[in-house]
Amino acid sequence: MNDIPKTLAETHPHLSGFMDFLADFNKETERGTALAAAAMLDEQLARIIEAFLIPNKGSKALIDGFNAPLGTFSARIASSFALGLLSEVEYRECELIRKVRNEFAHQIKVSFKSAKVANLCSLLQLSAKSYADIHVDTRGLFTTAAVALILNLTNRPHYVGQKRLQVENWKT
Repeated sequence: MNDIPKTLAETHPHLSGFMDFLADFNKETERGTALAAAAMLDEQLARIIEAFLIPNKGSKALIDGFNAPLGTFSARIASSFALGLLSEVEYRECELIRKVRNEFAHQIKVSFKSAKVANLCSLLQLSAKSYADIHVDTRGLFTTAAVALILNLTNRPHYVGQKRLQVENWKT
């Protein structure tokens, strides 16, 4: 009998990228938190779309490279939702996280206490909520929603890949 406990990486290899992200994410500044969460989601959406599209030069050109039509976070959110690869809630959460990211990316003086950011974070459905004598601040709302969404999407490329588009031999 083997009594040596297995590491999380051994029992759940699909979470290795998530665990690496989480270790760095927890050390971030406020600005870094918003940017890192959005970057991770952007990367996940690219992998989800790529898993759905037919693997060819055309699909690669849509996602990567100079002026790729699906090369922005906004385009990836919209296309993932339009293709049925995100739920309504996931779509709204991505949009809110994108808007928070934009506030941090385009403003010098901004924090999770800023009115616009606080309002956006209050709309996040996947965030932890305050209860009893536990108060979840605005940064907590953002980070818990972002982590929940990232975790939801971690295995999505695998499942989307099972429904990948197939080449159709059209009559000409």
